[in-house]
Amino acid sequence: MARTPWEEPAYKQFRRDLQVSPKVCARCHRERAVEPDHEPPVALHDHQEGSGCCRLIPACRACNRRGGQLVQRGRWWPGADVAVSEPDPERDGLDPKDRRWRVAWLDGLRTPPPDATWPRLMTVPHPAAVGSLGPEFWRFAETRSGRPLRWWQQLATCRLLEVDVDGRLVWPGALLSMARQLGKSWLLRELCLWRIQQGGRFGEPQDVMHTGKDLAVCKEVQRPARIWAKARPEVFKVREVNGQEEIELLADGSRWMLRAKEATYGYSVSMAAADEAWKVRESSIEEGLAPTMVERVSPQLLLVSTAHRSATSLMLGRRQAALAELESGDGDLLIEWSAPQGADLEDRDGWRLASPHWTPARERLIERQLAKMAAGEVDDPDEPDPVQSFRAQWLNQWPRRPAPTGNTEPLLAVGVWAALLEPGASSAGPIWVAVEDDAGLGAAVVAVGRCGDGRLEVDGWLRADWASAMADIAGLGRVRQIRSLQVGASLLDRVPVGLGVAARPATGVQTRTGLAVLRDVCQSGGLVHDVTPDLDAALGVCRVREAASGLILAQVGPIHLIKALVWATAAAARPAKVPAVH
Repeated sequence: MARTPWEEPAYKQFRRDLQVSPKVCARCHRERAVEPDHEPPVALHDHQEGSGCCRLIPACRACNRRGGQLVQRGRWWPGADVAVSEPDPERDGLDPKDRRWRVAWLDGLRTPPPDATWPRLMTVPHPAAVGSLGPEFWRFAETRSGRPLRWWQQLATCRLLEVDVDGRLVWPGALLSMARQLGKSWLLRELCLWRIQQGGRFGEPQDVMHTGKDLAVCKEVQRPARIWAKARPEVFKVREVNGQEEIELLADGSRWMLRAKEATYGYSVSMAAADEAWKVRESSIEEGLAPTMVERVSPQLLLVSTAHRSATSLMLGRRQAALAELESGDGDLLIEWSAPQGADLEDRDGWRLASPHWTPARERLIERQLAKMAAGEVDDPDEPDPVQSFRAQWLNQWPRRPAPTGNTEPLLAVGVWAALLEPGASSAGPIWVAVEDDAGLGAAVVAVGRCGDGRLEVDGWLRADWASAMADIAGLGRVRQIRSLQVGASLLDRVPVGLGVAARPATGVQTRTGLAVLRDVCQSGGLVHDVTPDLDAALGVCRVREAASGLILAQVGPIHLIKALVWATAAAARPAKVPAVH
């Protein structure tokens, strides 16, 4: 007897995953998803198990039930709005005097000092918690950095590091959110350093994956730690290769790794941290990292972010799911300082609710930002509306729905490529070369070398035909060693023999990962170029969109030149293999 769609293993596994990894309903984007929903509905197509005839999406009970009602009434169609009506105003959190905060490990933290504010939204202590590693972490951070933690940093880490009777961390996921410039990055740095030194506690090496809005931000967070670790070569090994920065604890191989948000797939980590997580796609975490973390001891996912109107479903979905379980602890830990949705822009009490640490200097800072908003000035390149920018950055007000998807954006922000111009720039040693054609209408060649200071020197140009491009590569091989030659996968048989290097095929996978590497190398100043008119023009119109599998090139301009550029740059930026035995 054939199985019903609800008896299929894929359906049952999807439902189990919703219990392990909380998601928000894909219909209303508000309530916690508790069951899979078939898209299109089972009643409206010939369902065949494993055929790809439909897909499963996370849904709350109310939206799933309403979708069924629309099917019964003959009012369902692709794209139909099955979401229930708008929700009630967002709830407030629990008063600091609430009895549920009366646990031993919060003694001394339940009353904020005069310069601090209790979180507006915070999940109750975990039902399985019996204590916290917070005080141990405070001592580590204070000893290492030479500065005491602020009250809010003590509170947040005391909650984050709650443990059960076996000493295991009880929160597999946590969200930390507040307004800008309050010490989030400092705290994240100390947490990552502390975690890679806990291998003995948890019985296995501790790999920490650190990603975020862009790699340049992550590098800035880790930079002071790399300087500190390099001064201790007997304890740590530091790698500083663009896109592959790491701090390794020599004793057991534990690592703190930086990776672009599109390059988190394939790692098994003990802790994953996403900084400015509003711009990190849900798939980068839920598909790339979360499944591998299940096998680790006391795994934790930490999402740190200030609000943003263009936030992806990662932060919004996790936040909404955590709000639904705020008083049960059966979900992610949420710790948020924010102003209520209806707060007035000039309400100073609202400013304080979004700022766990308050000083006269901070009040003056927000006053200046309010004046800039009134003048129409915007500091955030991702938000053109000054009012929305102020609400997100200084009131930390999150939107109720995710931003629309599918829009494109420039591969490089305005001015980034121009700032990398260095007339007369030159490199030495081997080069990495890539070539792609334009559907038989021309070809593009890119060569990348390495300068003495470690930066990559890039040059690229267009040719009228494939033969001219091959002649250019042969000429390059006569003056420089070609370390690698990448060619569009369908063109391998058109590469002549005698070039002195074997051509390797480049596919869409190399393009997607290479786009992320190129963007991060450029933003971090790890690349330089001389006068390159063809590349200038191509990058000037190049646009990408984010997808589950990484960045996708929009079909605008000479994308064959962009492909060659990202292939060669990613190959040159790849760290050299280090022998296991010296």
